Amino acid sequence: MLELLTLYVLNKQDNTLYGLKKEIAMHYGEVSIPSHGALFPVLKKLEKEEYVCVRKKLSEGGKRYTYYSINKNFSEYFNKKFMEFNNAKSETLEGFLLWLKFRLITIDMLDKNLIDGFREKSFLKLDYYKKNILKKLDNEYLELTELQENLEKQYLNEIDSFVDLLKRI
Repeated sequence: MLELLTLYVLNKQDNTLYGLKKEIAMHYGEVSIPSHGALFPVLKKLEKEEYVCVRKKLSEGGKRYTYYSINKNFSEYFNKKFMEFNNAKSETLEGFLLWLKFRLITIDMLDKNLIDGFREKSFLKLDYYKKNILKKLDNEYLELTELQENLEKQYLNEIDSFVDLLKRI
């Protein structure tokens, strides 16, 4: 997920590792505040795969800066990574909603031909989670506390909000 956000930010402007970390934290802190230790391997991977290029620059004071920028061939990779859905049954609703938030933040870079497919797959996943919650709430043998029941209802509201948001894309 951090790869998408990194490419998204670099698509707007070349940046240093520190600048990239600061930009992500400032504008997208609700989904990620990456550490240097998390961001650096992402940049190295993207550089190795030639989606990001690196240039070194000396400041007037003699300090060396490393700037990262995207290569022209990153678009296909971005689209492929964006459309990767986790089909694992072990995925949690919270994990999926975070995954979805990352994608919605960066969706304006997605190839327009892929948006409908992304929306439909997202609807299916959200419907899957909604049905599971409704089964849990309707199960007369499952004794949920009031707090647990309220949390499940809150999840239903979140799912409905994401469905509404996806419909507007």
